[in-house]
Amino acid sequence: MEWRDTFNRFNPTEDLPHSMRVSWFSEHLLSALIILRAGTQWIYELGVRSEMPFYQKKSVALINRMSFLCLLLALPGSFMLLLVGYDHPFSLLVTGVLMVCLILALNGVQQVEWGKALFAFGPAGYILVYTLLELASNSFHNSLTYALARQAVCLALLLPLIIYGFEDRRKVLGVGGICVLIFLAFDLATIRLGAFQLWDDGSLNRGLFSVLSILQLVGIAACIFYMQSYTLNYEKQVQSMNEKLQRMAVTDGMTGLLNHTVMEQLIGDAINRTKRSHSPMSLIIIDVDFFKLINDTYGHTAGDEVLKRLSQVLDHSKRSTDYMGRWGGEEFILLLTETSLLGATKLAEKLRHLVESHTFPHRSRLTISLGVTEYKDGDTLVTFIKRADVALYRAKHSGRNRSEIQN
Repeated sequence: MEWRDTFNRFNPTEDLPHSMRVSWFSEHLLSALIILRAGTQWIYELGVRSEMPFYQKKSVALINRMSFLCLLLALPGSFMLLLVGYDHPFSLLVTGVLMVCLILALNGVQQVEWGKALFAFGPAGYILVYTLLELASNSFHNSLTYALARQAVCLALLLPLIIYGFEDRRKVLGVGGICVLIFLAFDLATIRLGAFQLWDDGSLNRGLFSVLSILQLVGIAACIFYMQSYTLNYEKQVQSMNEKLQRMAVTDGMTGLLNHTVMEQLIGDAINRTKRSHSPMSLIIIDVDFFKLINDTYGHTAGDEVLKRLSQVLDHSKRSTDYMGRWGGEEFILLLTETSLLGATKLAEKLRHLVESHTFPHRSRLTISLGVTEYKDGDTLVTFIKRADVALYRAKHSGRNRSEIQN
């Protein structure tokens, strides 16, 4: 209890009106400050220091959200304390309730932006207006209530910075400038209304007091922005990594086409749909002629470049409803939905001529062989693909640079 005795011995509120009530509130505020400091230190130890067992980078996001929650809890607490010091507590309370109801009503009628703006700037305007009214009517009787009102305005002006900072970083400077101007206007207005007459010390530099107020707001806002920026950058990195892993799971790393596993799944799903709808479906397997010669002559790097260019040519020539994938090595597979054997044969010849007339790296001419087949009732994934593979085998052993059909 030494801290409480020390506090009571140097308590400056004994000569103020309602000194017992102010002393009681001051004592409990000091207790709350000690608890807050201990809790903040515990969060820091748990979430930030790497030697703690629960350390994770994503804990920074948790701390950010907890800071926002603490801010939301601090504002109602400030309102309740202001109720004690204001001469019109009932009207203050009713206005606060009406403002909350209006925010809920705006959200209820799908006016989310207006509701968000009122939620962001409403508390600051609410405290600001009532503080100025109290000063204008000479209702303030002590400096503690005014200091509390200034801190409540400072807290409330952090809400728009947090809300719009997360939403759009381009709005941060504009919203931050508005908040600083509001706080500066509040200080100037209270000075004009005689707020500093509450202090007996006439040597108080009012301009310096206002500058310190602005620095307080800017300093806290800078901490919030830094925490937001750190959190958002980390979340973007995680999202980018997840997207990269997802692409790697479904695509071939070199060509960017769908990989073997995904193509098998797509063909299996297409077979199930065709069984129900009885719509035609065809399959083309493509193989590069004499690809080993390219690797042996120019090297595997050149071979990879040829496969990349070939995959682009083939992929750009298919329809948006078809699926192109790398089947393995220098083989590609093309699933044609809503396509008969005749349509698939025409497309196969088109692709063959297109590749033959195209110029590839390190080689003036490249040819492909193609095996074409159409889905038949009773086909499984294995029999459907095997029939296209048989057609491709016949094309390669019949002179290459041709397409063969397997009924």
